[in-house]
Amino acid sequence: MNSIKAKAASLTAIVFMMLVTGGQGQLNPDAPADLNSSVRLIFPDTPVELFDTTLDSALKIHSPLVVDCWELGCWPCQKMETTIDQMASDFKGRIVFGKLCTDFNPVTTGKYKVSRTPTLLIFNNGTLVYKHVGNYPREELEHIILTALHMR
Repeated sequence: MNSIKAKAASLTAIVFMMLVTGGQGQLNPDAPADLNSSVRLIFPDTPVELFDTTLDSALKIHSPLVVDCWELGCWPCQKMETTIDQMASDFKGRIVFGKLCTDFNPVTTGKYKVSRTPTLLIFNNGTLVYKHVGNYPREELEHIILTALHMR
């Protein structure tokens, strides 16, 4: 029985480290350090997969965070996926991008009133600052995101 508890504890620790490190196995050395905080900000170069159960902790770890809310079978969502992936890489160190499937995450979908997809939820310091519905060219999406985050 103790070996089962030990294995469960080990698995929990591994999952936690993967969440904290973005699956990279180490804290991001390129991330700017916030000297006034004991939590180091993490900026992965690929979108973080989010769920109802992980969004709150992601909002504490990642700031700013742009969440791409998509659904299965949504053609505009599929078109926007490549753009979000590219932006996650291009904005590494400045903005974290995440993806949340609305089909499997009704709590988040309801909380932020996501009724159509694709929808971007733009958070700064854990607070929703802007919600954008629809797929637009990358230049327009960049303008929307950077303006909402006061990075322009």
